Amino acid sequence: MRQRPIGPVAILALACCACTSQYPTPAAGDRISGHVSYRGSAQLTMKRPGLRVLLFVDFPPSGGELAMVLIDSPNLAADVPYAINWITPYKYKVVGQLIDIDAPDADPTQLPAGGYPDFCTLLHPDEGFVNVTDGVPNTGIDFALYDQAGALDPCSMPVTVCPSPGKATMNLVVQSSRIPTSNDQLRVALFQTFPSMSPTSSRMVPGASLAFPKTVIDNGLPAGDYAALYVCFDVNSDSGMGLCTAEDAFVLHMFPAPMGFPADKIVNLVADLDASTVVVTSIDESATDGCP
Repeated sequence: MRQRPIGPVAILALACCACTSQYPTPAAGDRISGHVSYRGSAQLTMKRPGLRVLLFVDFPPSGGELAMVLIDSPNLAADVPYAINWITPYKYKVVGQLIDIDAPDADPTQLPAGGYPDFCTLLHPDEGFVNVTDGVPNTGIDFALYDQAGALDPCSMPVTVCPSPGKATMNLVVQSSRIPTSNDQLRVALFQTFPSMSPTSSRMVPGASLAFPKTVIDNGLPAGDYAALYVCFDVNSDSGMGLCTAEDAFVLHMFPAPMGFPADKIVNLVADLDASTVVVTSIDESATDGCP
């Protein structure tokens, strides 16, 4: 396990090496630890698998990581323990990624990834933080990795439109005349502010389970106003994290006024990729759809 100190801590650590062979003991707090699980098989095609756990101040990140630990050749048959020490007190998003250490240029959208407590909450701007303080260590910060950069986290595939308590539901039907193949994917992103690289909700449907019309549900949305909805049928899944291109079918819909997604309600929408339109068809009380 290798950990990379950051900022002034790195200078302090180097200075201490000149006078002693031991690092100072970290404060009682200033640390995050837990376990990471992965039950896929991506590591079997890697020359030298590595598990990275990184800390960011937001996610998707607007800047570089603030701390990182790299576990070389982890035993993924069991949950992998990790610990990051010497952390500046603040609130952080905790993100994990399985990489091939010998292939640094691999497409990150195809690598297993995940975050605490799950990938969906990780994307919410005001949720999913771990608060680091001097006095109390953060233990039990456990999470799982999923294929295709975390897009296959089960939280992204709810089977009910019923909102989680205090949350809103986006119930989106995507229409298209395209015939998907197993190489394609459908991507949906809902933004509270736009332009932005940080959607509040992000969903990906792999081509192997995609047929139109396709219903995409997020029943854990933070209630509030939203500015834009982006829906893309990505042919050959080659657009990465960027915008779709001319070979794809997509629509970027800017709501004419902030679109409210009220708590405990279901917002029903239809996106027509052939016409490049998005229509809000109704906003239902959850009880209307048989929710408790």
